[in-house]
Amino acid sequence: MSKKIKGFSKFTKEEKINWLAENYFNDNLKTIETIKQYWNDDKKLQQLHDDFIENTISNFYLPMGVAPNFLINGEEYAVPMVTEESSVVAAASLVAKFWSTKGGFKTTVLGTTKIGQVHFMFAGNKEELTKYFNKNKTELYAATASITKNMEKRGGGILDIKLVDKTEKLENYYQLHITFETKDSMGANFINSCLEAIAAKFRNDEIEIVMSILSNYVPECLVRAEVSCKIEDLGGENPQKFAEKFYQAVKIAEIEPYRAVTHNKGIMNGVDAVVIATGNDFRAVEAGVHAYAARSGNYTSLSHCTINNGIFKFWIDLPLALGTVGGLTALHPLAKLSLEMLQKPSAKELMQIIATAGLAQNFAALRALTTKGIQHGHMKMHLQNILNQLGATKEQKETITTYFEGQTVSHSAVVSKFEEISKAKINWVNFTDETEVRNLLSNLKTDSKPVFGKMNGQQMVEHLSLLMKVSNGKVNADFFVEDEKSARRKAFLDTENELQVGFKASMLSEEPNTLVFASIKEAIDDLVLQVTNFKNHFKITEIENHPFFGELDYSYWKKFHVKHFTHHFKQFNLV
Repeated sequence: MSKKIKGFSKFTKEEKINWLAENYFNDNLKTIETIKQYWNDDKKLQQLHDDFIENTISNFYLPMGVAPNFLINGEEYAVPMVTEESSVVAAASLVAKFWSTKGGFKTTVLGTTKIGQVHFMFAGNKEELTKYFNKNKTELYAATASITKNMEKRGGGILDIKLVDKTEKLENYYQLHITFETKDSMGANFINSCLEAIAAKFRNDEIEIVMSILSNYVPECLVRAEVSCKIEDLGGENPQKFAEKFYQAVKIAEIEPYRAVTHNKGIMNGVDAVVIATGNDFRAVEAGVHAYAARSGNYTSLSHCTINNGIFKFWIDLPLALGTVGGLTALHPLAKLSLEMLQKPSAKELMQIIATAGLAQNFAALRALTTKGIQHGHMKMHLQNILNQLGATKEQKETITTYFEGQTVSHSAVVSKFEEISKAKINWVNFTDETEVRNLLSNLKTDSKPVFGKMNGQQMVEHLSLLMKVSNGKVNADFFVEDEKSARRKAFLDTENELQVGFKASMLSEEPNTLVFASIKEAIDDLVLQVTNFKNHFKITEIENHPFFGELDYSYWKKFHVKHFTHHFKQFNLV
């Protein structure tokens, strides 16, 4: 069956989600639940995000961190960074602190001009075209007067318009090459509006305009960031040897494209993280930076190093077209917060901060590569990510982290160790033993706070009772679960694995249910009653439906309840 659809953009957000869930996902309810889980509770704020792009269905979160202790031209900064890659923020923070005791980072803006082009075809005499251009050049400026008026008040505008002959590379191809100063705005809309006005004025019967568009290659919108110190101040067991290996690593990236690409990717880890945090266009920055790295005809390192007369010097030149006013920087609440964190910088100042972040990231990577290896820091963070995925407790994390100190971290090794200590330490709750259940719940209070989740103590007890009632046939849970899915999911019940944090049947609401009983004692009494009913119910019934696992017999319901009770008793540190 075809999944083509007409009028999708006219659907409401709910309709879009429902259509996607029905056509592209197996578990419709879980899909919809996941999508809506990332909606903002503030409807006005959610609408703001919905309006950023088209066909919005949800928000895709990225972590926002802060790298403190940056000293740039004598000013102290805490730098906001948005990235999903582990170690980036930690590395930037360590390097910032390292150089803050050695004079910090020094930065210089080398240029701020940006480029736009009108691309056109002309088959006539070049001299006639040149005369036509020179005659109308003043008129081309005048054609943009209404657009440039406000920009000129801020010191920006069109700096120059040149006629460029490109016919040697493409027959009849010429361009108007136009340079702009856009001050604190990135200027994309301003530049493109000017270009279209110029193209309309320049066009005649012999000139065929192909397109008018800004360029993201901005080699004259350039910033330099650098650090330097005496080699002996680099520290470590042998600072001279470290400096020499560091220098060699940079030189390799200068001459070897395979290395240069990865080298520069590390730089962009720092650059992109701040570009995104401040609401700027990281795709434009990436494109322009990599074009700059290949400007000589060979792709090469963006950073450079010297060790002369006992002085270590490390620097970077980056083309960065950025804005601090307009666009997403003025709309996204966290972008505005990031700019405020950076003390409301001008576009020039932001260029310097972001170049510094890139240089810091590069220094961190090269220091790791030339000493203990890049995997040391990466795998330390990777280990924590794996443990989070496994739902490890705080104690389990501490045990496993200690175990892997000095050892190679791999996903399979971590899972193996996690399963080993989990099997040894899981105290499964025997929910059919009334004495054990009452003893474990004896110190629980109605308002007891959970280790995870939203329920209080009594809500947790009543939640267990609710699932007992489902297994007793007292609560309707006839959600259809395909046989294939049921078989796959039931296999989990045969394992020694625990329910993961966040597991929730689709029939349950996002928020905890309203309390049914007047006291937690009454709730516990009811839970014990439901367990008794469970035993009796399956003397006359063979199957009851579970909303996630499908049809379960007594033995499988028992396995589920053991995991479920244990999961929620752990939620309140009862086992």
